[in-house]
Amino acid sequence: MKTFAEHFFINSKGIQTHGIKFGNSQKKLFFLHGWGGNINGSFFELALNLKKSNPDLEIILLDLPGFGLSQDPSKEGWKTFDYADWFKETLDSLLKKETPKNNIYFYGHSFGCRVIVRFLNKYSEFNGKTILTSAAGIKCPLSFRQKISVFLSKKFKRAKASLPQKIQKFILCKIFGARDWGNVKPELKTTLEKVLNEKDFRNILPNIKNNILLIWGNKDTVTPISSGKIYKQQLPNTNLEILKNGRHGIHYTHQKEIMKLITKFLRKH
Repeated sequence: MKTFAEHFFINSKGIQTHGIKFGNSQKKLFFLHGWGGNINGSFFELALNLKKSNPDLEIILLDLPGFGLSQDPSKEGWKTFDYADWFKETLDSLLKKETPKNNIYFYGHSFGCRVIVRFLNKYSEFNGKTILTSAAGIKCPLSFRQKISVFLSKKFKRAKASLPQKIQKFILCKIFGARDWGNVKPELKTTLEKVLNEKDFRNILPNIKNNILLIWGNKDTVTPISSGKIYKQQLPNTNLEILKNGRHGIHYTHQKEIMKLITKFLRKH
């Protein structure tokens, strides 16, 4: 049986939002990608294969505002609170009123997890199972390299005005390790700054009662495994699966393992 992807556009919170869905079912799994990602680059292959092994599941992938084919947030920038409200409006547009909330599942990666956590904390009626991979939102102590990067970046700010854009980007990404900041388009810099300045998420995690599966790579240097352990400690109803030799992009490198974990998790009563 062939599986077809259906593209769609809807307006949520004033943003023209792009999405793709596989199939049609009462059981729906929504995917939110990480910062800098998009539908095609992040989850398309994973979702396609997951649908083939779970024909009773409808899978919806969304381009977050500012990424892929979705429009940018306002010039004033968004916080995760704004993304959570956008997600709520998106769900309200896509779901029928009679759809049971416990049949709505969520999958997030990195920044997508920030949005889902903020959403579940505010809209607790959405109590379906949730998968969080390499979740961001925990502020860990800076490593020695990061401390050096912060110090040098302050010096760099004074001199960067005279440097070409390509050289600025190289210094930020390769020398300072500020990949997200170095690669972000100008329209999203205010949004990224607001997101990074938000408070640590660990105080709101105990409010989330959803059954949650955490998946982490043991060699993740972007959101280290220590963050995964804090998520595990703070969430009331969760299990942590650690993938050997997994880095931040585990949905690329450990797709088969993730598919098995998701399938088992969603089918378990």
